[in-house]
Amino acid sequence: MRETPGSLEDLRSEIDQIDDALQDLLIRRAAVTRSIAKVKHGGASPKTVRLSAALRPAREALILRRLLARRTGDLPPQLVVGIWREIIAASLRAQSDFRAHVYAEGDETAYVGMARTYFGSAIPIRTHSKASLVVHACAEETNALGVVPLPQMEEPGASWWAQLAPAGEKGPRVIAKLPVIANDDSPAAYVIGAVEQEPTGDDTTLLLLEITSGMSRTKLQSMLKQSGLAARLAARGRISEMTVPDELLLEIKGFVAKDDQRLGLLKEIAGDAIARIALIGGFADPVDLSEIKAP
Repeated sequence: MRETPGSLEDLRSEIDQIDDALQDLLIRRAAVTRSIAKVKHGGASPKTVRLSAALRPAREALILRRLLARRTGDLPPQLVVGIWREIIAASLRAQSDFRAHVYAEGDETAYVGMARTYFGSAIPIRTHSKASLVVHACAEETNALGVVPLPQMEEPGASWWAQLAPAGEKGPRVIAKLPVIANDDSPAAYVIGAVEQEPTGDDTTLLLLEITSGMSRTKLQSMLKQSGLAARLAARGRISEMTVPDELLLEIKGFVAKDDQRLGLLKEIAGDAIARIALIGGFADPVDLSEIKAP
């Protein structure tokens, strides 16, 4: 007996056709990725290509923003992120071999899960009990990425984020913030790697300051305002009990390049009150679904 249109058998057949079409598109996408790798790296083996030459966090963020903005129907946004992060990670692995170092103190597995969602399920992961150990591991390995928890507001002793490499220098810095979707249930984390920040139009830049002990927040905010930098204090740490300067980690709204005139103006205004100013990365802001208009 022939199945009528819309029957269970017809619907299953349609699913099979859709699956075949999806697989064909993924094969086509992989082929385009290989072509991109050939153009960028001259056909070099992924084992010889530096991660910094293949990874584009800003481009990846723009892809996900576009896809989340055009989603319709019952497709959950977290599923969109999960599927395309897996696809993006596979494309990246086709260009460059890399591994991940992840903070996971005790039985903490949340950050490992976030790493697999962001880097793909096939990524080799090594866990560390301290965020500083993740930074050190990423500094020692050229093709390494890391996941670390956001800094605490007040941190005793040397702060791990002060060990990150300034923009333009060798070493890891912050390149992304997780989760991709704002207000997700997952704990927030930074992704670190030896990649320079690029603008996406909706960004946050991280600024490290070493300041004279005793400077008030009011005075600091006044100097930042005079220099044109919209900043939020993210964390504060003491370099050493035997030294005077304090470390401040600031989140600056927007993209700030290392040659931004506002940084020079801040140094001029602050004088000896600020011993060091360093950009230590930044990230494309997580997507706020409430701000996305339905297509």
